[in-house]
Amino acid sequence: MTTSALKRGPTPLRLALAAAGMAVGGGLGWAIGRLVKHGQLDLSGVGWSDLAAATIAAMLLATGLLVSLASFNARLAGRMMDPNSDRPASPAQASFYRQQGAVMALAGIMLAAPVLARLLWEPLPAQLAQAVMAGIVALFLLQTLLNVTVWMRADEMMRRMIAESGSVCFWVLQAALFLWAAAEKLELAPALSAWDLMTILMGAYLLVSSLMSMRRGFS
Repeated sequence: MTTSALKRGPTPLRLALAAAGMAVGGGLGWAIGRLVKHGQLDLSGVGWSDLAAATIAAMLLATGLLVSLASFNARLAGRMMDPNSDRPASPAQASFYRQQGAVMALAGIMLAAPVLARLLWEPLPAQLAQAVMAGIVALFLLQTLLNVTVWMRADEMMRRMIAESGSVCFWVLQAALFLWAAAEKLELAPALSAWDLMTILMGAYLLVSSLMSMRRGFS
């Protein structure tokens, strides 16, 4: 279901997707800046991990929506699969990209939900917190189902890339977090929360998987 032509370097499609991503990110940053400037949004109590999680969530959501929208155009979906070919994607190939886009968009929504809930409601009512958590659990189950479907439909090269990304993240983060935990135990480093660790994990996985994709010519 993925390209066999591992072309390096920029293409018009990649440049267009990059420009769209920058436009979405820039527009979101401008909107947040305006809200803060007019006192409608207070970021004074927001930690670094919340800001990082919100940034990662925006990237995931924007990329997921762009990939999903592109999948409805057979020729554009075909160019995403193989920049060297003008052959349009088949319905099965287009639906594969649509599922990938949905997985990324759902990840962005789940990552942003806790941050937005705490940001928009302070203090956060218990019933609202429970409702947000129930929604996250439901989306998590749906995303897990889609992830399994994508894995089953992926070819061997994509499966190997996913496995390699997970393996690199595990060993690198295991070493880094062990050293940090040791320093924290010795009171040489500040304590990290579970949310801090989750944000670091998501950021590291996105970075590693992006580098893997670029090396193999998928992005």
